[in-house]
Amino acid sequence: MDLRQTWQKIWQKWRSKSADSESSKKAKNTSTATDKTLDSLNELLHDQHIPVMVRTQLKDEYQQVAQLIEKLENQQVHIVVFGKVSSGKSSLLNALLGKQAFSTSPLHGETKQQQNSDWSQYQDQNMVVIDTPGTDEVAGKQRQQLAHNAAEIADIILFVVDGDLTASQLKQLQSIAQPNTQILLVLNKADLYTEDELRDLKESLTEKTTEIIQPKNIVTASATPLPQVLIKVDKNGKETRQRINVEVDVSQVKERIWKILERDGKTLTALNASIFAGEISHKIAKKITKLRANAAEKVVTMYSIAKGVGVAFNPIPVADLLIAAGLDVAMIRKLSQVYGLPIVGKEASKLTMTIMAQLVALMGAVWGINLLSSALKTVSAGLSTTVTAGAQGALAYYATYLVGKIAEQYFIKGKSWGAKGPKKVAKEIVKSLDKDSILLEARTKILERIKYK
Repeated sequence: MDLRQTWQKIWQKWRSKSADSESSKKAKNTSTATDKTLDSLNELLHDQHIPVMVRTQLKDEYQQVAQLIEKLENQQVHIVVFGKVSSGKSSLLNALLGKQAFSTSPLHGETKQQQNSDWSQYQDQNMVVIDTPGTDEVAGKQRQQLAHNAAEIADIILFVVDGDLTASQLKQLQSIAQPNTQILLVLNKADLYTEDELRDLKESLTEKTTEIIQPKNIVTASATPLPQVLIKVDKNGKETRQRINVEVDVSQVKERIWKILERDGKTLTALNASIFAGEISHKIAKKITKLRANAAEKVVTMYSIAKGVGVAFNPIPVADLLIAAGLDVAMIRKLSQVYGLPIVGKEASKLTMTIMAQLVALMGAVWGINLLSSALKTVSAGLSTTVTAGAQGALAYYATYLVGKIAEQYFIKGKSWGAKGPKKVAKEIVKSLDKDSILLEARTKILERIKYK
């Protein structure tokens, strides 16, 4: 063996070890990413800080989290088929699986709802193929939701067409296209076209989807090819016809799926799961924020009415309205429970006094006679005693409403005033609220209750 051959063997051996090392490193990183995603999903699913009421209202989201955990634990790859009615979606999946897992029919729209079937394992990955109803069976928001759901659960999407791409199909493709999802555009019923027609169709499909799908992901298939008729003419000119069955051909689809899985199957699954987990977590957080805001508004309004009615029946000096803090402390404790940050009595009292001190300092110039005049002007109907009682009650309502809204910001920030501090938070809340509208609403609610006393 000469020196050149010796170096070639050394080089090949080094490259082989390097490739194995890179492959091992990639697998380790993927496993770590999957484990981290699983940990975050389990933490989200079993978070005891989320109120039971919130869990009940978000049961669909929590079911999605549980399904995603199952997907990761079982190392599943989700392959979703998507397309219009009678494009051959179900037939394509049956051809890939090699069995009649999905019902087919010459009638329009045999698939009425999402259906799943397991596929054979590929490189330690369990594949699940998912059939969906035809996109032109539903309209408007339902179609958009279908597209969104398909994109969310899919690692690979098979978008099936049986001819050139229409404007509506292109729009559907654009709605499900995501950088982390592999989309195969499958031209089914290829047996109905000549070679020249197929070439022209593929060129058109490539041109229309140039910014969405890689050209190598545009493939052809014949999931349910029609029999061909062979005409024979004998020497006497007599014709005989013979029907010849054509074999199913989904080889291009299979090969492309295998190549995707060989290259980055587990990485793709881990990435999609991580992104999906983040989206679900964000969705849950948004809904929790909204639910808590609604609950907090009810709490603040309820305590504001109670304070307003109490003061209307037992008027106190205007200057003392901010100091009558018993109900305010109770309201703050209730708000702390809404936001999952319960506080004890002394802490609630201290927070109440902090807020009130900021309000007194901030509103010293307008509190008292000026604010009472504003309330009297807003509450300008009925007997004079009712007006006065209603005005004082409205002021009490307004004062408690301000305290509640400022306290709410404290809990939203995790029991912190943040960088702004209580003074600036109080100032922003006072500025953001429409004083006259609140006083008018307070007067209406208080007088309604006074009438029934």
